[in-house]
Amino acid sequence: MSDQGEAKTKPDTSETKVAEESEPSEAVEESEPSEVAEAIGVKEVIETFLHRILDIEDCAKEYLFAAVKAYNDNAEKLTEDIERHQGALEDEKDETVRVLTLKELRKTLREIERHNKSSRVTTLEKSLFINLFSVFDKFVGDLVAVLYGKQPDLYKNINKEISLSEALKYGSMEELRQVFLDREIESIRRKSYLEQFKDLENKFSIKLTQFPEWPIFIERAQRRNLFTHCDGIVSKQYLDSCREAGCQLKGDVALGDQLKIGPKYLFESCRLICQVGIMLGQTLWRKTQEDDLEKADSHLSSIVFNYLHMEHWGKAISISKFAQALPKISTDEIERIFSVNHAIALCAIDKRKEAKAILDMKDWSATTHDFKLAYAILTDDYAKAEEIMCKLGKKGELINEISYHDWPLFREFRDSKEFFSAYEKVYGYKYSSKLSEIAETKKSEVEHRKDSANEE
Repeated sequence: MSDQGEAKTKPDTSETKVAEESEPSEAVEESEPSEVAEAIGVKEVIETFLHRILDIEDCAKEYLFAAVKAYNDNAEKLTEDIERHQGALEDEKDETVRVLTLKELRKTLREIERHNKSSRVTTLEKSLFINLFSVFDKFVGDLVAVLYGKQPDLYKNINKEISLSEALKYGSMEELRQVFLDREIESIRRKSYLEQFKDLENKFSIKLTQFPEWPIFIERAQRRNLFTHCDGIVSKQYLDSCREAGCQLKGDVALGDQLKIGPKYLFESCRLICQVGIMLGQTLWRKTQEDDLEKADSHLSSIVFNYLHMEHWGKAISISKFAQALPKISTDEIERIFSVNHAIALCAIDKRKEAKAILDMKDWSATTHDFKLAYAILTDDYAKAEEIMCKLGKKGELINEISYHDWPLFREFRDSKEFFSAYEKVYGYKYSSKLSEIAETKKSEVEHRKDSANEE
């Protein structure tokens, strides 16, 4: 990180200016002041980002398949209409009725022409795919704003130009600093992702692109540009950027080809953008706020935990790999939690050998009953798990009764006879009776919220 002084005035032939550096020649609108409040931290910025990606995934799941169904239903209807009109023309003798039928037939033919040229599914895919990167761009800006807000010394790295006359318009140094920050964020957003990440690497003196999926991320970003500006037609810039990033393009992709997206590519892109955003946010958080290491670890663990709940196994695995490869983790407990969560996701997709290999990288014999129980479950030793549940009792250091109903760790184990037996021994009643009690409570909450909504 370079150590530059605060913005200062200097003589100029036209008018006095502040901390000069060349700007792009195109006129660019100034961005609105940052929407990220000072009280918001990196955790909240990452959370908002992840929810926006989930919104895109939810829209894709609901509306893409609905669009496919609507297209097929319409095709079937139009085919039936044509056959009906043709049959009417063959059988109908009344000239007036035949004229009306011909009119309906012409209308159906126009509808068929529109149907054959429509591309609702492709349009939705492109819109959601482009929006995916809009969300990422917003995230990067908000992240930078938060980091600068938490570490004012970072302002020394901003080297922008502003006239003294404009600077005097602002009522305080804080307002002026915000102007510099907003322009800095806008400058970052205008750059390609290759340039953005290099810029962030220089600003924060840390490597950000040394992960296996980096070339794939750049290919998707370049494809976003193609769909934004030229309907997915392959350009020289696309090919050059992919080559520079080390991305091996599938097939014989050539200049002028028309690229597609498709559901699989879209959902995989959602997973990748989540991964890149989390890694970027977590890496810069840890770099700039070293005292927050425990908070950062806890948040990273909660992200994986939530993915396990949603059964987003791919996301849980990719973030677990990142977590376990971190150079510094706050406690041995959180490090073990990273390993357990990774193993849960691998077991869920039938990669039990890989899960056991990850667990066996650590010695679990001297750990708490909570971790011993996790190891027994994830290595399919249900008899041992039953024994440990009884030893653990009603509450361990991490596990309590609700954990047995809610935690992804018990997803498969809670259907076993060993689990039912141990649960009844520990709590004195059947698992099913407690589950029914929880269900009744949740049902009452739903009814209460419904009544409250009706009263408003």
